[in-house]
Amino acid sequence: MKKQEEFSLKNYFVPFTTAKAASFLIIIGIAVFFFGLFNGFVGDDQIQIVRNPAIQSLFNIPSFFSGSTFYTGGQQLAGFSYKPILDIFYAFCFFLGGGSAFPFHFIQLLLYIADAVILFFVLKKFFNTKLSFFLSLLFLVHPINSESAYYIADMQEVLFFFFGSISLLIFQNHNSPKAIISASVLLLFSLLSKETGILFLMISLTYIFIYKRKIFLPSLGASIVLLLIYAVLRISAIGIFPNTPLTSNISALTLGERLIDMPAILFFYIKTFIFPQNLAISYQWIYREINFSTFFLPLISDLVFLGILSYLGFYVNKKSKDRLKLFLFFGFWFAIGTLLLIQIIPLDQTVSDRWFYFPVVGLLGMLGVFIKIVKMKLDRRLIIAISIILVSLLSLRTFMRSFDFKNDFTIASHDIKVSPASFGLENELASAYAKQGNYRLSKLQAEKSLALRPTQTSYIDLGVADTFLGDYGGAQKAYLSSLKFGDYYITYENLAALYIVYGNPKQNISYIKNVALKKFPNDYKLWLYVAILEYKNGFKAQATTDIKNAYALNPSQQILPVYNTILNGKKLNTFFNLSK
Repeated sequence: MKKQEEFSLKNYFVPFTTAKAASFLIIIGIAVFFFGLFNGFVGDDQIQIVRNPAIQSLFNIPSFFSGSTFYTGGQQLAGFSYKPILDIFYAFCFFLGGGSAFPFHFIQLLLYIADAVILFFVLKKFFNTKLSFFLSLLFLVHPINSESAYYIADMQEVLFFFFGSISLLIFQNHNSPKAIISASVLLLFSLLSKETGILFLMISLTYIFIYKRKIFLPSLGASIVLLLIYAVLRISAIGIFPNTPLTSNISALTLGERLIDMPAILFFYIKTFIFPQNLAISYQWIYREINFSTFFLPLISDLVFLGILSYLGFYVNKKSKDRLKLFLFFGFWFAIGTLLLIQIIPLDQTVSDRWFYFPVVGLLGMLGVFIKIVKMKLDRRLIIAISIILVSLLSLRTFMRSFDFKNDFTIASHDIKVSPASFGLENELASAYAKQGNYRLSKLQAEKSLALRPTQTSYIDLGVADTFLGDYGGAQKAYLSSLKFGDYYITYENLAALYIVYGNPKQNISYIKNVALKKFPNDYKLWLYVAILEYKNGFKAQATTDIKNAYALNPSQQILPVYNTILNGKKLNTFFNLSK
């Protein structure tokens, strides 16, 4: 009976077919990332989803192509990126769950696992089934990619990779004009998911030039057409270079100043790939001067790493010239992906784990070429044991990371220990403490965030804390400072709520009506707060008109009690309903 069981178990793995490999990727992906499905919204999820009414209706899909990704209270979505496909997926997830985070996590995990499966089929054109599975499994469970599976605001990463990798797979397997058109459409979808989709266009054309030169010109022509379509859509929506400035520390530096950080930036990705222990969603460190620990040591480490890759290239060339072009192909994949990360063009963080989602494939591909060529002298069972231990350790770290994304407070309080220079994480903690009602700690964290870098959201959090601590003058000052960074509907809403209890009533009414409501005429909260302010100060006729405007814009239970109180002439209690 025991022999029969052993025989059956062996048959389950041998022969190791393509179908089995794909199935194992799916099963392992579900097992490792399962608990992440039950996390909430964190970080930028709040502004992109929770406080973004645009994605909360499928009827708004056409508008996604005429703006960016952040809702600031106006008719057009704002921001410095153009990702309409991302917003479409957000709207679809919101439709499925009515505002619950679960559908977002579920769809994102499906895409993340699908990316690993598609990568397996892409790699199978170059390597055998077992090696392709191993490399794809590393891609799936590696902790440096885990943020792309857990953080809803990063759904753009799995989306652009999903469409881009399918397009490459089509180019690998088909040569017909229909295939070229289909792959080009998917490349356009990749670009519309995230600008980094341009990398898949470059990789696809490079692959075609090396392996399928007969269809290079038609593919190049299709690529030019899709770039023109993308350019027209983007320029008509937000322009080539949008007016919304980046708020990162490194974006404030000149190119010459950013050169000081480049060795440390490259070293960050190498170190995190090799030893992915410390992970965070926000890094804002910069170095202002050249010294050994932050410049020369990372530079030496980078050169050693690149030297190892070069040596592997020479070794591959010595053993198999045919394999050299494949090694160089994946080397090019790694190089173009990494060049976007070292801040030649300033980005919204200094570094980010999720940005390595594309270039890591280049490293894995080069590793695959080396493994394919080198003649291993180790025992096969030992190799299998080492591989299992490696995958298990990476999977465990990724599994544990899922618990960090439980909520805003958990992720911010954990990641700030890894990335103490991040004003964004300090700000997340300020917001999390405010939600808990701990306004003293919220104020402290907001002040820490402002000390690192003043931003609109940190001033808002400071204003909220000061309001509930009774420092109304400080709150007003904080909100007005927030407006120096641009008009934002939440700032005006919180100011209007503050003005119910602080300041000159007539001046406050005038400010809300002639400034705030001029900018955001469809903001029901502004109409609600000005109606309360008018009613409290004896302007009952105006209050009646304005509360009707608020109720017409949002006939909800939130407004109904105030609506009935004003219309019936009863006593109205003062309250705060601030966005935190």
